[in-house]
Amino acid sequence: MKIKKITLILGIALLLLVSTTACDATGEEAITASGVVEVVEVVVAPEVSGRVEAISVGEGDSAAEGDPLFTLKNESLEAQHAQALAAYDSALAGIETAQAALETATAAVEGARAESASAQAAVGAAEAGLERAQTALDLAHVQFEQQLMAARLEELPNRAQAWNRDVPNEFQQPVWYFQKEEIFEAAEAQIEAALNSLDKAQANYDTVITDSGDEDLVAAENRLKEAQVAFLIADDLREREIDQNGRESIDDYVQTIYDSAEAELEAAQTEFEQLLSDADEEKVLEARARLAAAKERYEIALDYYNSLLTGEYSLAMEAAEIGLAQAEAVVKQAEAGLSQAEAGVALVEANLAIAESNKAQAEAGVAQAEKMAAQAEAALALSEIQRQKLTITAPTSGVVMTRSVEPGELVIPGQSVMVIGKLDELRVTVYIPENIYGQVSVGDSAELSVDSFPEETFQATVLRISDEAEYTPRNVQTKEDRSTTVYAIELSVTDPESKLKPGMPSDVAFVGK
Repeated sequence: MKIKKITLILGIALLLLVSTTACDATGEEAITASGVVEVVEVVVAPEVSGRVEAISVGEGDSAAEGDPLFTLKNESLEAQHAQALAAYDSALAGIETAQAALETATAAVEGARAESASAQAAVGAAEAGLERAQTALDLAHVQFEQQLMAARLEELPNRAQAWNRDVPNEFQQPVWYFQKEEIFEAAEAQIEAALNSLDKAQANYDTVITDSGDEDLVAAENRLKEAQVAFLIADDLREREIDQNGRESIDDYVQTIYDSAEAELEAAQTEFEQLLSDADEEKVLEARARLAAAKERYEIALDYYNSLLTGEYSLAMEAAEIGLAQAEAVVKQAEAGLSQAEAGVALVEANLAIAESNKAQAEAGVAQAEKMAAQAEAALALSEIQRQKLTITAPTSGVVMTRSVEPGELVIPGQSVMVIGKLDELRVTVYIPENIYGQVSVGDSAELSVDSFPEETFQATVLRISDEAEYTPRNVQTKEDRSTTVYAIELSVTDPESKLKPGMPSDVAFVGK
C-alpha cells in the first residue's frame, strides 16, 4: 500500500497567502502566516488483482488498523494455493516414504553387520578347527611312525626266520619266491573259496535232512543235540568236588539229574536211529562230515590269513593307518569348512556393502525429500501470503475519506480503491518570504487559530522547512515577481479533542522555541 500526504486546498488564493509580521504582547514583531488544516491520508490499494467480492466499510466510516476493508476473489490464486497444498502434502508423504526406506535400509545394515560378525566368528572357529585337525594329524603321523617302527622290530625275527623256514616237498619254488603281498592275496582267495565251499556243504546238508525225514527227523536231531549237551552238563556236575559237610544232602539230587540226562540221551538216540534207515543214516553222516570239513577249512584259512597279520601287516598297523587316514580326512574337512566360512564372509561383506550403499541412498532420499518438502512448504507459505492479500485490511486507524469501487468490479495491483484519513495526525503548511526565512527553525512552536473556534488556540510545532524556494505566482514574468520567493513551512498540530477538521482555514503565529 502507498502512503502519501495530500493537502486539501480551499483555493489557490489561500495557498498563495504569504506571511506577515505583527507585534506580540511584548511589543516585538511576530511572524504570522495562513494555511489550511490538512490530514495525513493513506491510499489503500490491493497488492494482487481480483474481483471485489465484498466491501465492509463506506465513506465516512471509521476503521481501526487491521480491520478488513474489502475482499477480492482470485480463482487463479486459489488454484495455485490448492496446487501448492497438494505439492506440500505429497512432499510430506515423500518424506515418510523416504524415512521408511531409510529405516529398512538401516535395519538391513545392522542385520548385515550382525551376519558379518557371525561369519567372522565362523571363520575363527573354522581356523581353530583346522588347527586342531592339523594337530591331530601330526599326532596321527607320529603314532603311525611309532607303530610302524614297533611293527618292524616285532617282525624282524620273523623275517629272518622266513629265509630258513621249511617248505613242503611238494613246493618246487624257493621260500623267497613269492612276496608277502602275493601270499596275502592268495590267502584272501582261499578264504573266499572256503566260504563258498561251506555254503555248498550247508546247502547239501539241508537237502539231505529234508529228503530223509522232513520235520520229524529235524525234531529228533534237535532233541538228540540238546540231550547230548544236557548229559555233558550233568556229567560235569556229578564230577564236581563237594565238601564232605552236606554232601549226602546233594549227592542224591545230582545223581537224579545225571540219571535223567542219561535216560534222555538214550531215548533221543533211539528215536533218531529209528527215523533213519541205514542208507539215510550214511547220507546224513556224509553230509555232516562235509559240512564239518568245509567249516574247518574256512576256519583254517582264516587262521592262516590271521597268521600273516604281523609286522607292517598287523591289525595295529591297520588301525594306525585308519587313524592317519581319518586325521587327514578331518584336516581336509576343516580346510573345506574354512574355505566355506571365508566365502561366507566375502558374501556377507558384499551384502554389507550393498546394504550400506542402499542406506546412503536412503539418507540422500530423505535429504532430497526434506528439501522438496521445504520448497513445497515455502511455495505453500507464499501462496498463503498471496491468498491473505485477497482480504485488504486498514493499514492504519482513521476515517474512510473516499471509496472508488463497488462489489463485482475488477481491480489490479496498485489501484487506488480507498483513502483513509488519519485524524490524529494534523498538518498545516504555510509559506514565508525569503527575508524572514532564517527566523524560523525546525522544532519551533507556534499557535494556530481557526474561525470555527475564535476563542481557542491550538499548539503546533515546525516539522519541516523546505530547502528550495518557490515563486508566487508560479508564472514569473518580471524582476519584481522573482523577488517574491517564499519557502514552505510544515507544522504538526496538537488537537486532543479532535475539534479541527481537514480543510479548515487557519492562522499560524510563530512564537519561537
